[in-house]
Amino acid sequence: MSKNGINLREQDFYESFTQVIDEALKRKPDLMVHSGDFFHRPSPANRPMVFAINQLHRLSEANIPIVIIAGNHSTPKTIYTNPILEAFKSMKGVYPIFGQNYETVEFDGIVVHGLPHINDEKHQILEMDKMLPVPNQLNILLLHTSIGKNFMMEEYGEQFFPPERLELLNKFDYVALGHWHNFQKVSVLDNAWYSGSTERMSDTEAGKKKGFCWLELEKNKPAQPTFIPIETRDWFRIDLKKCQDKNVQEIEEELLEAIKILPLEEAIISIYFHQITNMQALQLSNRHIYELMEGPIHVAIKRKFVETSGMFGSLDEETDSLEELLKAFIKREIKDEETAKQLINKTQYYFDQSS
Repeated sequence: MSKNGINLREQDFYESFTQVIDEALKRKPDLMVHSGDFFHRPSPANRPMVFAINQLHRLSEANIPIVIIAGNHSTPKTIYTNPILEAFKSMKGVYPIFGQNYETVEFDGIVVHGLPHINDEKHQILEMDKMLPVPNQLNILLLHTSIGKNFMMEEYGEQFFPPERLELLNKFDYVALGHWHNFQKVSVLDNAWYSGSTERMSDTEAGKKKGFCWLELEKNKPAQPTFIPIETRDWFRIDLKKCQDKNVQEIEEELLEAIKILPLEEAIISIYFHQITNMQALQLSNRHIYELMEGPIHVAIKRKFVETSGMFGSLDEETDSLEELLKAFIKREIKDEETAKQLINKTQYYFDQSS
């Protein structure tokens, strides 16, 4: 917990976003844009909501307008929940685009086009048909989607942008993309970038810088955003490969060599044991691994088991937890539900004791 009694990771998100607002107040841009998932869920708790309003109010007082579109995380899944971005409509200089409809916001010489996340694919296509640049204006398009990726993030409601419509996007002066969390240019387009998130959401982003894009945009000139990094908590990932070919001491020594060169103080670290056996996993318990670490605020341990046979049946490399594996075995083998439930609770107790 932070000194204010807030979860440290929650505080990290507040501090990183505050840095971006601080930079905006120093640089005084003509316009800011946010390409979706301002919140992680459609109904955020009170504290992040109050924090967001306070930060946007700072922009409003400085006369820095901001356009925000809804992403898949912040879009309600049903009609029974109001879009959270509606709360920003009354704020001066804040222009939220939500409601699963395409909209434009016009400024002096600039038109911002926003296509928020849309749950229904047929309706999404109808709204895409409305997207057209305005002649003799700088046209910025905000999208929250996956472009140029041949795989998904496995999130609810995420979508690909239709490949047959990509050429339309090159008609805009700049396409500001949301959904992917790391800064990157979209190779299949001339003028589209993901700015990335301002904080790391998982260890797939370990080692990646976080920040925002700064763009000086002129008509008929190529867009070239500059990535401005901000200070964030370190997150490291260690992948220990082919554990089944080593003994436990060798695995432990490899881990110690890897962490020796890392500045782990107040950091997050993810450790993956790949192709590990059941017996190795039992010897390399969570408690034992924690004792090897000094400084991190959190250590996440993931085990990818080798394929074996025996009492647990077949294990594949996507099995992350021996704990979950044993629970699944109990559910499968014990027919009496109450007995199975008691055994699972006892299993949970012993794993908690060893972690």
